[in-house]
Amino acid sequence: MAGRRCAAPHRTPSMRLSRYIRTRLPDLLAAWATHVEAAGPGGALHDRGRGLLLGIADALEAASPMQGEAQTTALPGDGLQSGAAAALAEVAMAIGALRTTVLRAWLSSLAPFDASHVEDVVHFNQRIDHALAAAVLARETQAAHVRTTAEAALRESEARYRGIVDTALDYAIFTTDADGLIDSWPPGARAVFGWSSEEALGQHAAITFTREDRAADVPAQEMRGARENGVAADVRWHVCKDGECVFIEGAMRPVIDASGTVTGYLKVGRDATERKHWDERQQVLMRELQHRTRNIMAVVLTMFEKTRRGSADVDTLSKTFRARLGALARVQGLLSRLQEGDRIAFDTLVRAELSAMGALDEGGRGDRVELSGPSGVFLRSGTVQTFALALHELATNAAKYGALAQDEGRLSVRWRATRRDGRPSLHIEWIETCVDMALAASAAQGSGYGRELIEQALPYQLDALTTYVVGPEGVRCTIEVPISDTTSAHVIALD
Repeated sequence: MAGRRCAAPHRTPSMRLSRYIRTRLPDLLAAWATHVEAAGPGGALHDRGRGLLLGIADALEAASPMQGEAQTTALPGDGLQSGAAAALAEVAMAIGALRTTVLRAWLSSLAPFDASHVEDVVHFNQRIDHALAAAVLARETQAAHVRTTAEAALRESEARYRGIVDTALDYAIFTTDADGLIDSWPPGARAVFGWSSEEALGQHAAITFTREDRAADVPAQEMRGARENGVAADVRWHVCKDGECVFIEGAMRPVIDASGTVTGYLKVGRDATERKHWDERQQVLMRELQHRTRNIMAVVLTMFEKTRRGSADVDTLSKTFRARLGALARVQGLLSRLQEGDRIAFDTLVRAELSAMGALDEGGRGDRVELSGPSGVFLRSGTVQTFALALHELATNAAKYGALAQDEGRLSVRWRATRRDGRPSLHIEWIETCVDMALAASAAQGSGYGRELIEQALPYQLDALTTYVVGPEGVRCTIEVPISDTTSAHVIALD
């Protein structure tokens, strides 16, 4: 900015510098502003300069040149509060310009120049130097405060980071150098992978990858993806120190310095093994549900068609079909209460069916029914529906025409676990006695679906051995069917 000269000086030999400053203060500040743009009227620097000059005037009029220090205002303004070297240089330039402006204007107004004026110049320079020193001290103090505050904030941030990392034991968080060598191994990484810090530090991050992924160069691909794209997903099985696998959901990111150079990598991964196993179990259960749904629909369709062919009218069809659907529903109710891997025991199934017919009370007892056999003989899941329908047909025929339909009739169901061709099997005897067969023969007979199911469907679908005989005292049926391997060997040994 082009300089503007002060008005022509007034020749006042007796005017001391302090009076000159007070008399010509607006002109001096205006001249100063021509050299320092920020010192213009209305600005913080302009006000600080005015205060500084008035403070110096007070000090010059005092007995001692350094008295009046309290009134001296340090020059740096609001716009120059950073501790940077550039800002301090601006302050020094502003103070130097103020010194030059005042002395040049005052000295040019003097005639003649005498010893008292020299004293004023010395005192004025002392005050200006003191203001400059105060500005420097303020800058240094401020810079020290900022530095101390920043260091404290950094220590607090580091402590908070360490606290977070040290307590996040479900997360494997660690860093590597640019070559992939592990250079930090917090507690979370130790908890997830099993290696101690001493064992992991200096090792390549590839130690956490499975043998197959290492052979496929996955660790290097992951580092390259993080370097090129800013992040690389890490959602896969990893290996632990003990050889067990852990499923990690996480990512790798590059650590970049101020120059943009990749100096290392940060890996953050959550141990999702339990959820992965749960998802896999859900998939298995979903496939099992779909399989069972298809099976039960096929069973229902077949059952309906056979019931329709054996029914004389719609009412008979409805009654018989509803009863058979009820048997299937009871089986589904039993299946729905099982935990994964559980099986239905035969004694549970036969008691449920006979209870539905009213042959057993709530305690599982019946005056005309004898149940004899071990508990814990488990049926195969894939055979339960067909097997339950066979029991339902036996119980229905007994309730309509046989042992459960006549007051003198008796039903005995006996079973035992055995082996057939080295495989565990269940042998069942369904024996009806004291049945008046003439009375039974006079009752309306069914379609023969139950007998067909036992003699044909069970051998075909379940690899069962069956017999069905209508004797002089009632029905005698035997069924031998393969059972689940979960049946205890102790139960089989009781045979």
